[in-house]
Amino acid sequence: MVNNNKNEVSIAASICTTSASDMPRSLANHLYENGAFMIFLDVPQTTEFGIDYKSWHVGPKFLGLKMIPPGVHFIFFSVKTAPRIGFFHHFKEKEILLRKWDSAREDMIIEPCSADEIERVRSNLKSMDDGLAPYPFETYRSWFSLSNYITEKTVERLRPENQYSRITGQAELITLETEMMEKEGVHGHPSSCVDRDHPRRIRFVDEDGLPIMKIRDGFQIRFTEIPPYAAAISSKAENSLDRSWQLHKILADLNGEWFEFLGELQFAFVCFLMGQVYEGFEQWKRLIHLLCSCIKELIECKELYMALISVLHFQLKECPEDFFVDIVSRDNFLTTTLSRLFGNINESIKKSVSDFVVLLSQWKEMDELFVSAKQLHLDKKHVLTNAVNIITPVLREM
Repeated sequence: MVNNNKNEVSIAASICTTSASDMPRSLANHLYENGAFMIFLDVPQTTEFGIDYKSWHVGPKFLGLKMIPPGVHFIFFSVKTAPRIGFFHHFKEKEILLRKWDSAREDMIIEPCSADEIERVRSNLKSMDDGLAPYPFETYRSWFSLSNYITEKTVERLRPENQYSRITGQAELITLETEMMEKEGVHGHPSSCVDRDHPRRIRFVDEDGLPIMKIRDGFQIRFTEIPPYAAAISSKAENSLDRSWQLHKILADLNGEWFEFLGELQFAFVCFLMGQVYEGFEQWKRLIHLLCSCIKELIECKELYMALISVLHFQLKECPEDFFVDIVSRDNFLTTTLSRLFGNINESIKKSVSDFVVLLSQWKEMDELFVSAKQLHLDKKHVLTNAVNIITPVLREM
């Protein structure tokens, strides 16, 4: 189920509430010997670099991070006023992740690393120690509370398919014309070229005459698409306002792993909060709205909804009170959406209580039936058949 089986390093990290410099030496040594390292070479001074909940502007000695607790982490950086670029990575115990800076492209690059090169870096860790910043353990609990359902599987399922799995708020956009030209390449005649044989140029514009833009393939975060609402209505749902059909379909595609669904909810929130990617916020809102619009699944997926309350609690702690207020309408998205959820919970409780009262009355009727049977010496099979007929309709309704 949930990735809660922590190893010794994660347990040690989870109890830390202070920085590495203030923790007991024995604990610091344990985390150093068993934690992961990220080596990031040739990063220019003043570049913003961060992991999870904390960021710094690097100095001249910066070589990377040490003592990283095993598990999923979000690493990000930005140069000057450029948008943040980040990526998720699932660190293994004692892993060394090696990255380099390309000054010409002003970007992080991944060069092929042999096992020998990794071991060479490992043997030099002591000499590099002054340039390795310790993981910010004072914020680890906050990070863990925002990411405890994000697993390696979640990262692999959602990450962009570009070479570096990069996530950025300034996605690489291209026009549909450019995309067509790139797909046609040198084969045939590009549809966007104009000559004597092709006097017209294919253009894709919106209603205002502006070029239609799209994110270049491989740079989209592969968020789950919510099944169309119209399809849910056409599926003969008992209540057209109940969006349980959509949630059930998504959970079925995830092999019933509701915790993987919550992993995506946290993934989207982190993309927005740390990665500054607006699409993360939009997906987060879509998933919250879906969860708060389900009635049937509220009963059938109790574990999901019980865990959701905790997830939301820690996420909302990170947001100012007016964060979700629509600037134009002044409507608060969360107030409206969560009111629907609490209303559905209230109705479910009322229905459960009502069903329980009916069940009690039916049990009483059955009890009276058995007493009568004993007194009148009725056939046991006949009595049991009547009892089943009494109780079955009630159980089906619950």
